[in-house]
Amino acid sequence: MRRYLSHQFPNEIKTYLSLIAASMLAVVAIDFFLLSSDFAQHTFKQLVAKNPALSLIITPITFVLIVYMAKYFCHYIQGSGIPQLIAANDSRNKTIREKLLSFRVATGKIVFIFIGMLGGAPIGIEGPSIHIGGSIFYGFNRFLKLKRKLLIHSLIAIGGSAGLIVAFNAPLAGFLFAYEEIGRKLKKQALVLIAIVSALVYTLTLAYRGNTPYLGDLSAYSLNLELLWQLIPLAILTGVVGGLFSRITLYLIAKFISHSKARVIAIALFLGLIIGLFNYLSAGKIAGSGRDEVIFMLAGNPLGLEFVLMKYFATLTSLASTIPGGLFMPSISIGAGIGAEIAPYYLKIDTQVIIIMSMIAYLSAVIRAPLTAVFVILEMSATINLLIPGLLVAFIANWTSKQIFAQPIYEALAENYLKLSKN
Repeated sequence: MRRYLSHQFPNEIKTYLSLIAASMLAVVAIDFFLLSSDFAQHTFKQLVAKNPALSLIITPITFVLIVYMAKYFCHYIQGSGIPQLIAANDSRNKTIREKLLSFRVATGKIVFIFIGMLGGAPIGIEGPSIHIGGSIFYGFNRFLKLKRKLLIHSLIAIGGSAGLIVAFNAPLAGFLFAYEEIGRKLKKQALVLIAIVSALVYTLTLAYRGNTPYLGDLSAYSLNLELLWQLIPLAILTGVVGGLFSRITLYLIAKFISHSKARVIAIALFLGLIIGLFNYLSAGKIAGSGRDEVIFMLAGNPLGLEFVLMKYFATLTSLASTIPGGLFMPSISIGAGIGAEIAPYYLKIDTQVIIIMSMIAYLSAVIRAPLTAVFVILEMSATINLLIPGLLVAFIANWTSKQIFAQPIYEALAENYLKLSKN
């Protein structure tokens, strides 16, 4: 038994002290990142609400600046950051891991997401939070100098889990995401250490800022299980829409790859103008993560089909540009919009329940991590009582999405970084 345990855990006390220090730093750094991002997106929305035409100037300039700087000076901060963690965990190349995950990368991610939010980019904060968490924890390896592959890769998975936990106050989702995505190739014994440190991070998060559900407390809502079958069409619809989103996104990213500075600037300007136009037409509603809009819809205020379409295509455009930014919350807002539009056709199920199920199904279809999708939404809304219907729609949507595009989006994007280790 002692030999079994020693194989799972570090042997030196300094490793445990460093894990505690990394947990504390991650909570403080990610919370600062969340607050600064929230300030930036609200500043843009207030400005554009008064004068929507400004988005046609601010957003394109922001995209050109960020895409150019990220491509030529901070290449590894692009996108959500989750593919970087997957690639770092799958690669055996230490040099590549240190390029993808470092304190410098974490700092760059915070700065560029702030600028992106300030410029009206339709981006989320959870992927960047995961990247920041992974970078902080792996950054401590410079002091630890861990040799065992199991511990190094566990450190990366712990950091990713920490990022999601702090971002959404969702401990179960954070652990499951480490299992489903970041650490899917880790040996099972690594999960014990990941679970323990994830619990520590959650405890520190509660002590630092409290335990308010990210999307509000909706625990009063429930669903009669006899009505489960009515959710199947919703799961299939969101599965198709989410699968198409992933397929189109990967196609556009490949299409817009360029090594010419002039073409990089032209593409960034073109994509920025598209998003600027969506910001103009929506008076800034499609900008930022979409959290405010989700809370608004959960309160029984639909934003209309036009919001769903504009957020969908704006998020597609943003991802195609490779601008730093997360995918979770924008996807959740799209799912909420779909649910709000369909809810009137469900006479025996509460609108809020339909929206929650739609968010779960659409997120599962896009990221292809059904367990993570279920628990992150249920924890964000304090509706763990909806676990059974959530699992049903998540797995149906996941299967439907898989028929449209077999490879999960984060794995496909991670391959670009894994290629670096072969050069």
